[in-house]
Amino acid sequence: MTGSAPKTLVVVPVKDFAKAKSRLGPHLDATERATVAANLFAQTLRFLQDSQKQCSTAFDIAVVTSSLEIAGTVNECSVHLILEGQEDGLNSALTTAALWAKAHGYETLCILPADIAAPDFDEFERLLSLAGSPRSLVLCPAHDYGTNVLIATPPDAITFTYGSASFQKHQAQAAERGLDCVIAPSSSFSKDIDYMEDLADLQPRLLAKHGDRRAV
Repeated sequence: MTGSAPKTLVVVPVKDFAKAKSRLGPHLDATERATVAANLFAQTLRFLQDSQKQCSTAFDIAVVTSSLEIAGTVNECSVHLILEGQEDGLNSALTTAALWAKAHGYETLCILPADIAAPDFDEFERLLSLAGSPRSLVLCPAHDYGTNVLIATPPDAITFTYGSASFQKHQAQAAERGLDCVIAPSSSFSKDIDYMEDLADLQPRLLAKHGDRRAV
């Protein structure tokens, strides 16, 4: 990448919709859970594509997945596709994305989950603006002390340890590796959809089925 090409890649990891949102299982059947996952993914891509047009930090968008169905929808959008050979968990997918980003000349990798309930543009722009140091980590903790938004410079600055209490694990890695670490709480990006109480007023919209399942 040269010239004025974006130096930041925002990557959205997404697994097969049929396997997503298992924690909603006691309340939603498999078809309903897949619908929620698909609608959240579509919402996330729309948000990012709208943000590209007005954000002061230029960025490209990529989706990392092992799902051929999802890959087909992504190919119809103006975003990069990072296709895994097989599904091997979130941390493996993000490692693949980080290596891809570095190989393609990106200096910064922003990881955005596909299940943020109500992403806010001003908050997102603020988070991107915090990635100013050449060796840094920006962490936006989830309400349960997971990691929602993570911005790594360079893309492979840390080993991803998503899962229980990942926020503390990522923060500890930043200290161990001498990275500038910025903790950036966000009322918008701390809230994702994992449990029925997270759906709240969003349930009717996220359970709505659409005949055309293209992401945008």
